[in-house]
Amino acid sequence: MPKMYAIAEMVEAVAKALIPTYHPELATARILYVFVDKAAMKNGRPILGKAKKVSGALEFLLEADFMLEVALDQWNELSPNQRRALTDHLLERCTGEEDEEDAGAGMKWSVREPDVTEFMSILQRHGAWNEALSGFVSVAQRVNVDALVGDVVSTGAAEAVQRN
Repeated sequence: MPKMYAIAEMVEAVAKALIPTYHPELATARILYVFVDKAAMKNGRPILGKAKKVSGALEFLLEADFMLEVALDQWNELSPNQRRALTDHLLERCTGEEDEEDAGAGMKWSVREPDVTEFMSILQRHGAWNEALSGFVSVAQRVNVDALVGDVVSTGAAEAVQRN
């Protein structure tokens, strides 16, 4: 069955509240917000959303620099705080900087990877073994974890944390 897409006005509303405070470099970015009806799966886990750089003919046709695609079936299960966090995460993937080679060209847009990709088991066995992970752990130690634990995205994640 083909995927069904729709304009994601709810995601756009959350993003428009986040951009001025946390993502001012995106103020001039043309962002298209879309829902896909059902989440794709990766390694047995649902993909809640994707940030994509739009380029070439699609950039021209869609009049967009980025597309944020959110799985509607997952969005509907999230609390307002989780929806805000997901939208913030997707916006954080989008970045722009002035094109130094062509000053009149405006912003040069791109999508970046998260700061840390690691397994819980590796962190448990080896600690914060690299600079990126060390920085991430340092920030995590300052977060009020008790306030966040009740708002876990899935019970599977909570169970994995309890096992380790």
